[in-house]
Amino acid sequence: MRTLRPLGVSGLLAAVMLLSAASSAAAPAQSQTVAPEVAPLGAVVISGRYRGPKLWRVSKDGHVLWVLGTVAPLPKRMIWQTDDIRRLLGHTQEVIPAWPSVGIGFHPFMALHLYALWREAQTNPDHQPLRAVLPPDLYARFSALKRRFAPKDRRIEQLRPILAAKRLYDEALAASDLTPRDNIQRTVLALARHSGVAVHRDKLLVGDPIAVMRDLTKTPHSAEVACLRSVVTRLETDLGPMQARARAWALGDVALLRRLRDTDILDPCLEAVSGSARVRAIVARAQQQWMSAAVQALERNRTTLALQSMNRLLGPQGTLATLRRMGYAVEGP
Repeated sequence: MRTLRPLGVSGLLAAVMLLSAASSAAAPAQSQTVAPEVAPLGAVVISGRYRGPKLWRVSKDGHVLWVLGTVAPLPKRMIWQTDDIRRLLGHTQEVIPAWPSVGIGFHPFMALHLYALWREAQTNPDHQPLRAVLPPDLYARFSALKRRFAPKDRRIEQLRPILAAKRLYDEALAASDLTPRDNIQRTVLALARHSGVAVHRDKLLVGDPIAVMRDLTKTPHSAEVACLRSVVTRLETDLGPMQARARAWALGDVALLRRLRDTDILDPCLEAVSGSARVRAIVARAQQQWMSAAVQALERNRTTLALQSMNRLLGPQGTLATLRRMGYAVEGP
């Protein structure tokens, strides 16, 4: 068994996008239109030491689950002040990551097969460039953003739309002083290990990764284009709100995080690959495993620290509301 690193929602999606290759048909090349102007983004540099948001307290019968909400992207140069987390870990029995580790059955022939499929998944049919497979208006908008955020990236023009969307998104974040990496969870898990606190490790087994890969190669071309269009639109209009969300997390402004909760630009891309029942099952199992781990920890431990994305925590159907309906007391900022 080969175990891969823990994945958050955006991390799982990134892995899916790296594996995905979809295109049932390619659009013919058409005449090019003039790209819309992209409004300049004000400089919003978020650096220095920040405490982040306060934690939610979920409790029942003297057992407490502290929940730290995370967001992505976050400020690239932010230094997270972890004093509160260090103190909490001093009397915590267990830490629950936001998502389980993902494992695949592994042997050399499978690795070669997966690699071949992955290589095939990178490019469009007949190795056509994006110009040939995108509607001209969308390609013009994409090109304007590429000139702005990734002017030297030649490889992106050869990628399938969904992979080009992910690559452009990462380049735009880097240029905006943001990072998609889940550095908060990585920091908490390192602190837990240093403090001798057990880290809960669910293993999410992908029993037939080749079948999953084949499913992903059948993602409809129209869904890939919709993913790229959504990312382009968000990068044209919502980099400011993404920076505001990152700043809100750094400053612990949960009220603003609630208002900005629905700004995850990768949702349409997740929908693009969710036509696969196997992919939907992987995501659903991961969510179920987190909730089961949280409930069991509340029964077993006096104190537990858990991590979860703000998008999943908040809202009437979010994790905190679900725990409240299950009879737990939920207090928080």
